[in-house]
Parts: sequence; structure tokens; C-alpha cells
Amino acid sequence: MVDQAAEAFGVLVGGGVARRELDRGGGRMLRWVEAGSGTPVLLEAGATSPALSFAAVFRELAAGHRVIAYDRAGYGVSDPAPLSVGLQVDDLVALLEEVGPAVLVGHSWGGLLAQMATWERPDLIRGLVLLDPSHESYWDGFDLIPRADRTRPPASDPRYQETVDGARELAQDIARSVPDDQVDLIAACQSYLQSDEQLFTCLDEFPMILDSVGELRERRERGVWTGLPVVLLTATKGRPPEWTPRVIAAQEQLATESNGRHQVVPESGHYLQIDVPELVIACIREVGT
Repeated sequence: MVDQAAEAFGVLVGGGVARRELDRGGGRMLRWVEAGSGTPVLLEAGATSPALSFAAVFRELAAGHRVIAYDRAGYGVSDPAPLSVGLQVDDLVALLEEVGPAVLVGHSWGGLLAQMATWERPDLIRGLVLLDPSHESYWDGFDLIPRADRTRPPASDPRYQETVDGARELAQDIARSVPDDQVDLIAACQSYLQSDEQLFTCLDEFPMILDSVGELRERRERGVWTGLPVVLLTATKGRPPEWTPRVIAAQEQLATESNGRHQVVPESGHYLQIDVPELVIACIREVGT
């Protein structure tokens, strides 16, 4: 099978991309793409998002950093596993043990995973950049969503078409963020939804998150910040006005607790790494120096 994501990353940086893997037990492989050398920068994508959402950031950072974009279990070319918060945090910590200490960059759900990994192993983190990070309080009062019925094809799930359409729109946005006639980023992004296992992972991740709100709250209550540099970026473009104050307040509280710097970015939508990659790159360099 052609590794379209690795090929796309390779074209973006002019070659020199390596596909790496880590055995997480029983032959289950966690896989990532990396390029460059220097301070490691580990990119953690949001829920249902491909690692290629960081394409513009990856391209620029590879000139002076060892930049790493990885697929969580079940995404891209990483082997699937039963989804849980513990699994995803443990996988991230294991990867940091392999490549770190690193600057850890987390978007959305990846930003919350990055916080939980930092609370567990701050020694593996050089600095933290959180891009519109999720917060468990956002999901208070949400109804639980059943996970997909794996005895039936994923296309039979009522959320299937919305998931596929959303992935296509995101792929188009990613492609626009890195205009390059030599690489088909849309096809590379869509390679993340080719197999039934990939589709089931995409369908099941948000239901897993909603089912874990109590655990997320407990992890935050136990979490301890140790003084490492933290930058938070909060996007407001396209966000419902009634939600914006709630989101900003949560991130201001997080900045206070972590002694971090919080910046509201009104010109960006939720995917800051797509809309304002130069700002994201500046923040990575800020915490990594």
C-alpha cells in the first residue's frame, strides 16, 4: 500500500522524511513521520483530524527542528486499538520517551491529551503549545453518543456521511494552506479514511471522549504544573458568540494555573495551524528556546 501521507510530507520538505514506528506491545505499532534535526517538536492532532493538518507548520519547522507528526492508534498507518483516554495518553507518553524531551504541540482534543501527558511526565516536555485546546467543561450536559456498531459496515452508521464530508472539507482547507502543485494533499488526507478500522476510529473517538468526561475532570484535579513554558492560542473566528466567553474564560484559567501565556486570535478559526501557521511556529520557537 502506498503511504500517501509520508509521500506528501516528503514532497513538502523536499525529501528527507522518515517513517518510524514503536511497538506498543503484542505487535501493535504506533507510527509517525519525522524530518529535520535539532530540538524535537511533536505534533498532536485533534479528534478526527489527520496529522497532515499540521502540513504548513511541519514544512517550515523541518529546516531547524526534528519535527514529528504521528498518528494515534487507529489513525493513518498506526495500528488500531480499543479507544480510551488512558490508551491515548499512554501512547503519547511512550512516544515522548522514544523521541523526547520535546516541544509538544496539541490542537483541540490533542491539546487536552498534551496536558494530560505533561502532568504525567513533565520531564519529557521542553515546552507546551496548545492550539484551541479542548476542555472537559465544554461537554457538560452533552448526551452520550453510542459507538459504532462494528458488526455492520461503517457506512451504515448515521454519522458516516457527515464524517466523510467533514474530512473532505478539512482536506481542502489543508491543501489551501500549503499551495504546491507537486503534492496532492487532498488525496493524502483522504487516505486516513480508506479502511473500515480507520473509519470506526474516526466515528468512535468523540463518543469515547464524551463517555470520559468524569475521568478527564479527575485527571485535571490531580494534574500538577511544574513551571515549564506554556503558550495557549484561542481562536474566535466562526465560533458561536454565545460560546466565546466560556471558551476564553476556560483558557484564561488554564493559563493562570500553568503560569502560561494566553493569546486570543480573532483572525483564525479552530484550526490555527491551517489559518495562522506562522503564529503557531513563532509560539513553538518561543517555548523551545
